[in-house]
Amino acid sequence: MQKRQIGRGIKAVVLILVIVGLSSIPVFAATPTLQQCDINNDGIINLSDFIEMNKYIGTTGTAGWIKSDVDKNGVVQVCDMMFVANHYGETVNAIDNARIQKLSIAYSSVMDEPTNQEFIADHFDMLNCPASYTADTASVKALNPNIKIIGYYDSIMMSTTYSDWSVVSSHEDWFLHDTSGHRVQPSGYPTNYIMKPNTGWSSYFSQRCKTLLTSNPQFDGIFLDGVPTDLYEDGLIFTVPYTKIPTDVTTNWGTWMYNHIQNIKTTIGSHLLFPNAYKHMLYSQGISHVHFWENFIHGRSKAYNENGYGTDGWNYGLLAVDLLHEQAKLGNTIAVNSGCADASAHPTQAKQWMLFTYACFSFAVVDLNKAYYSWQFFDSDSTHGYYSEMDMKLGQPVGDYYHVSGTAQVYARQFTNYYVAANMNLLGTGSVTFTINGVTKTLAPRTAVFIQK
Repeated sequence: MQKRQIGRGIKAVVLILVIVGLSSIPVFAATPTLQQCDINNDGIINLSDFIEMNKYIGTTGTAGWIKSDVDKNGVVQVCDMMFVANHYGETVNAIDNARIQKLSIAYSSVMDEPTNQEFIADHFDMLNCPASYTADTASVKALNPNIKIIGYYDSIMMSTTYSDWSVVSSHEDWFLHDTSGHRVQPSGYPTNYIMKPNTGWSSYFSQRCKTLLTSNPQFDGIFLDGVPTDLYEDGLIFTVPYTKIPTDVTTNWGTWMYNHIQNIKTTIGSHLLFPNAYKHMLYSQGISHVHFWENFIHGRSKAYNENGYGTDGWNYGLLAVDLLHEQAKLGNTIAVNSGCADASAHPTQAKQWMLFTYACFSFAVVDLNKAYYSWQFFDSDSTHGYYSEMDMKLGQPVGDYYHVSGTAQVYARQFTNYYVAANMNLLGTGSVTFTINGVTKTLAPRTAVFIQK
C-alpha cells in the first residue's frame, strides 16, 4: 500500500465544500450510512473526519480496507470526502453508534504516571485498580468525569503488609485454621492468610469497602477478588493439603461466601460490586447484578499457540458465552478479561486472540452499555490493553448468535452496523470459508471477523 499527500488545491476545495455545507452535491445512489461516514467514530460528521481522511488520500487496498474508503472501491479519494461532506454537521444516532464498553485493569505502580492516567482516561469507560490508589484515581476522574472506577479488594485475603494488619491479627477467630490449629496461607503468597467469611471478618471487611467509597467519591464501586464458591474446584491451593482443611469449612464454604458477598453489597448500597466469580452466576443473579469472568475463552497465562480456556468443559466456547448471555438477558452487567501470555513476542497472534475473544463476548451482550470487555492488564504489553477495534460501533444486537449454515463450528451474530463471525474450532482443525451478507470470508480456527454492512 502506497501513500501520497493530498495537493493543496484539493485541500482547499474540500475545506470550502465543508464550510458551505456542500448543499449542491447530490445524494449518490449508493450513499453510505451515516455511521459509515463518521470516520473517527465521535458521533458527529465534522472537520475532524476530513482531517482523518486526509491522512490516507490516494492510498489503496482491498475494498473497504479502511473506514476512509467510504464507497468501498479500494482507494481513498475525493469522492469519499464528498459522501462524508453530504452529511456534514449531522450527528449519529446514539443507538446506531453503540459499542461494547472498555475496561482497563491497572494493578501496578503504572497508575502513578500522569501519561498513563491520561491514556486510561482517553481510552476506557471503566478502570479497575487497587483501592489504595486514591490520588491517582482522583486524577483519572478529573480527566474523564464519565469514567467509572472500581477499587480492588480481595474478600478473603489478609496480608501482614496491610496497614490494618495489627487490628485484624488480634481477631484470631477471623482466620481460617487447619486441623492443627494453624492459620492457613495460600500457596505462593508468604505474607497472606485466608479469612473465614462466616465470622466478624465479613462485617469488618464490608465496612472497609464502605469507608473507601464514602471517603473517596471518585470510586464508583468495588472489584471483589477472592470469591471462590468451592475451594477445591475453583483451584485454591494452600500451604497445607486439603486433608488438613476442616470438613465443615469445605462443606459450608459456598453458603458462607454467598452470605459474605450479600453482606458487602448491603453495606455499600447502590455502589457497584464486581465479584470475580468465573462460572458462578449466583452472585450476579441474586446479589450484585454484575458479573466478572476472568480468563474468558483465552486467559493471560495461555500462550498464543494454545487453545486457552476453551477445552475444560465450563469455559469451552459457547458454554461460557451462554452463561454470560443469560445474565445479560436479566438486565445484569457482564464483564470479562481475556489475554495472551506472550503478547509482546507474538503481537500478530495476540491481536487475533483479542479479536476472537472480543467476538465471543459480543455473542453474549444484550445492552452494550452494560457489557465491559478488557484485554490483558495495563502493563502486560505495549497495547496497554487497548486496540482501536474496541471502538467499533457495532450498533445494537439484532437477535442472538446463530450457527452459520454449512460450517462445522462457525457462529455469527448480527448487529445494526456489523456481522460478527467466529470460528469456534480448536486450533489446527482447518480453516472454513463461508458467506455472510454477500461477503465471503475464510476463517482459521479460533479467529473472528467483523463484516461492516
